[in-house]
Amino acid sequence: MLDGITYTATAGVSFDLLAYLIGNYHYNWHEQIELIWLLKGTVDANVDGHQYTMQEDDLILINTNSGHATFALTENCIAMRLHLDPKTLIDQGVDLTYGSFELNSVKAPRHKDYDLIRQLLAQLYLGMQAGKHNQFEINRHYYRLVGLLVSDFFNPTTQLTVRLQRRQGSLRRVISYINEAYDQEISLKKAAELSHYSTAYLSRIFKAELGINFYEYRTRCRLQHALFDLEDPQAKIADVAFENGFKEVKSFNQMFKKHFGQTPSAYRSHLTDHERPQSDQFKQPLTVKQGEWLKERLNGWLTRRTLTPLSACENCGYRTHFVEYQELKEKVNQLKALLDQ
Repeated sequence: MLDGITYTATAGVSFDLLAYLIGNYHYNWHEQIELIWLLKGTVDANVDGHQYTMQEDDLILINTNSGHATFALTENCIAMRLHLDPKTLIDQGVDLTYGSFELNSVKAPRHKDYDLIRQLLAQLYLGMQAGKHNQFEINRHYYRLVGLLVSDFFNPTTQLTVRLQRRQGSLRRVISYINEAYDQEISLKKAAELSHYSTAYLSRIFKAELGINFYEYRTRCRLQHALFDLEDPQAKIADVAFENGFKEVKSFNQMFKKHFGQTPSAYRSHLTDHERPQSDQFKQPLTVKQGEWLKERLNGWLTRRTLTPLSACENCGYRTHFVEYQELKEKVNQLKALLDQ
């Protein structure tokens, strides 16, 4: 059983928190906003076709419906991931109609909020694990964390990201059809006939309600299954392509590289014999010893000195602007004092 927590409170707080051992690629996408904290090891994270090598304590936030996967480059890679329902943010007055979150410590190694985010995740996890279901405390940590994400990492000028599930019955049938028949010839025309919509209307509502178009969804489904099949060292790449709905190896290679930044053969070369499971091992449960290590590590974060905005970024532009702000603030206070005399 995976070491996960799902928490829902009457105050509109809802989250899913999970600690686990990272295995091979498992390509997925969902409506939840996902925050990953790598606690141990080295991991390749792939987000919308961009590859990032995460080291210990790196943080990456994944937006709604972004295709993503992680792959352990070293043994015993332990991560924590938080799922936030965008609807709960909207219910609290956060406008997510446009924009996206931009939090990636691999791309931007320094930020004044990183350590506080780690501490808040540790507080949420340890508090729930210990059975301390004090809703006031949990809600306080949750709102502080979400407040940081929204105020300091949300860019309202980027592309539309949030798509809440409003799926009509006909669209649900199409999605189920693709999920089950991904390895067959699936055309937009055939899907439109199933839904009793025109191809133009189906294409429009597919994009509007899922955030990706019909063909992208079909490709993602095929790649999901192809990843698992590639873990069999006896399976030929051409057979993997054909058995998962791709008409030719060239198109399979192109789509694989587009989504994962490498070819199928390059991905397979990273797999060792012990990493080729009989079943999907994207997420594995922690052992008792690993669970004890995790709690000790998280408790260590709680005893750390909380960084001030100035000390959090000793050598970056933020420090310079902070000093300038303090100097300007002092001058304003001096002017106010003169005017009051």
